[in-house]
Amino acid sequence: MIPSQTPPQHPLPCRLTDARGAVRRPAPGLTGPVRPCRRSAGVALVIVLLLLVIIGLTSASAMRNASSGVQLTRNLRLQNLAEQYAEAALRYCESELGRADGERVASLRESVLTDTPVGAADAESGWGQPATWRGAGAAGAALTVVPESWVQSAHSAPRPARLPECVAERQELADGNRAYVVTARGFSPGYRWQADTGQTTAGSVVWLQSVLLLGGGSP
Repeated sequence: MIPSQTPPQHPLPCRLTDARGAVRRPAPGLTGPVRPCRRSAGVALVIVLLLLVIIGLTSASAMRNASSGVQLTRNLRLQNLAEQYAEAALRYCESELGRADGERVASLRESVLTDTPVGAADAESGWGQPATWRGAGAAGAALTVVPESWVQSAHSAPRPARLPECVAERQELADGNRAYVVTARGFSPGYRWQADTGQTTAGSVVWLQSVLLLGGGSP
């Protein structure tokens, strides 16, 4: 007598329903327990949404960093241009002071320049007074705007909104020599300021100063 063998049981697929709501029947020959269906569609949707949020935040951060880098590069460029214009103003006024008095530009002649004591504080000097840079006060008469031809050429940077300028003050030294304190300001393209106070509202401004030492007597 041949012993009966129990047929192997195969797990049935999870119980699903068709479009009409009827329960799908397992295929013939499959026996075993019916596994419950796992509803993974909602979990997958949540994961996809989280990935989209992470990608969006990463993209926004990258764009913000790129924008900050561009702004930093632009600010450095404006600062460099303003420094070049200030350097040009400093060299222009030094070259004028090195000439004979009658050959200088009118604002840098000896009759216009004011005397500043050696070692005077910045606030006591002419260049340290805001009114001087508006052309007012005793030292304001020496305010000199650099000619456009001195800073502009076919191969130079764009013309600044405000041409560079300088102020010179005279100092009589104890040994009889004469020195000139030259203060220059350069402005970047797009520079804007308040007319009443001179305070910068946009762009960049750079200040440079030098001491020009000449021999005694009128040069």
